[in-house]
Amino acid sequence: MKLSVEKLVEITGGKIVVGEKSACEFGISTDTRTIQKEELFIPLKGENFDGHDFIKAAVEKGCGGFFTEKGLSEVAQRDYKGYVIKVDDALEAYLRIARYARREINPQIVAVTGSAGKTSTKELIFCVLATTFRTHKSALNYNNEIGLCRTLLSMPNDTQYAVVEMGMRGLGEIELLSKYSEPDIAVITNVGTAHIGRLGSIENIAKAKCEITSYLKKGGLFLS
Repeated sequence: MKLSVEKLVEITGGKIVVGEKSACEFGISTDTRTIQKEELFIPLKGENFDGHDFIKAAVEKGCGGFFTEKGLSEVAQRDYKGYVIKVDDALEAYLRIARYARREINPQIVAVTGSAGKTSTKELIFCVLATTFRTHKSALNYNNEIGLCRTLLSMPNDTQYAVVEMGMRGLGEIELLSKYSEPDIAVITNVGTAHIGRLGSIENIAKAKCEITSYLKKGGLFLS
């Protein structure tokens, strides 16, 4: 999905620090290896990296601009000709943009989680739905917050169903995915002991998996 800078600022609560509001529309990218001129770079952070360190590479690739959590002098020259949008949290901005796409395209979202078999179940659900409906799915096992954003933002505008996989490492993570995907149908394949080292008990694992229903649409369907 491509959106105007003005709309992106509205969605994320950000502020344009370089560039003017215009009708030009841009996609979103987190990967400097594949970024295009009609995309804006969003610098995500991980345990061992900070996407802000790759802004220079994105600019050199000719991207349309970038988001930043930092001051302009820390990430770009003041005569930079692209767009720069300042946000408090790049990941939250990415999630908000993804949720906007979810609401605008408005497919039925089928969310799948479980201690085992969630990728296979996702694929089976997709295969069945795709026989009748225009259906989209998470690629591979893109089952964290970044994968969710990529899945929702890559949906064709005529998508009728989207099947998304949700993984977790601890409490609160699936709730976050549920919040920004707003499932219509939630599926838990099973509850096992795969994360017992992190969560301490089978009860906590079950609690974490059940977070998939936290933002289930009113009248939605829960299968377990």
